[in-house]
Amino acid sequence: MVEEVRFLSPYVLKWATIVTLFCAALSISTSTAVRYYLGVKSDGITIIVRLILPFIIAFPIAVVLFSKIERLDLAYRSLLKKTRELSRRASTDPLTGLLNRRSFEEQFDAAIKLRSGGKFIIADVDYLKSINDRHGHLAGDNAILAVSHALEIVLGDECLIARIGGDEFCAYVPRGEARTVDRLVVAINRAATDNFRERSGLPHVLSVSVGVQRCQSGVTFQEMMSSADSELYRKKRSRSPVAPARGAPQVSEADI
Repeated sequence: MVEEVRFLSPYVLKWATIVTLFCAALSISTSTAVRYYLGVKSDGITIIVRLILPFIIAFPIAVVLFSKIERLDLAYRSLLKKTRELSRRASTDPLTGLLNRRSFEEQFDAAIKLRSGGKFIIADVDYLKSINDRHGHLAGDNAILAVSHALEIVLGDECLIARIGGDEFCAYVPRGEARTVDRLVVAINRAATDNFRERSGLPHVLSVSVGVQRCQSGVTFQEMMSSADSELYRKKRSRSPVAPARGAPQVSEADI
């Protein structure tokens, strides 16, 4: 098998040429100084040798040296890229691209140490098992993706948002408009339903149950999860035990 011919890169050519010219200048100046000091005159052959020899010796050595430096640099850049990608994968949910639970917990605890206030939100996709049973697990994945998209759209870029379980999400809203829980749920449901119908082509209405708690100074992720989770499941126990009809009308924008 014939190996691919590799030409010298501009980086290698540039620095090999610079080093070679430097070596040639150093060699010529040193030889001239020595001959002048000793009182020896240079003949034509000696001058030619002094000019050519540095290029014959220094240029190949410089090419080899800077080619190795370039390969090491490329390998280092590739390693950094892979490390960043592994770090990103370790901190995000593979399905939605949102933060995973561990990364969210670390960032929430760090953020709450710097400032108090804001809201902690936990959301649960309603009737996800019913969607899986009726339409298959691909539709269930589309429902999860639709809700994650809705949370990002409704809550905005300044919030921390994570998928912390199969159908569970949480978010930290450091500041923003004083939107009531009901208005928040309506906005998330509408955005999630629109996205789900676009993804799946199914005329299904998505809904979420939401628990919201205000963050106090020094509170931890575990404490906020406990209080918000309690509120969430009080709401889930009070909802209808039957999944909404597939063609149920959406909430209009005027209701927000």
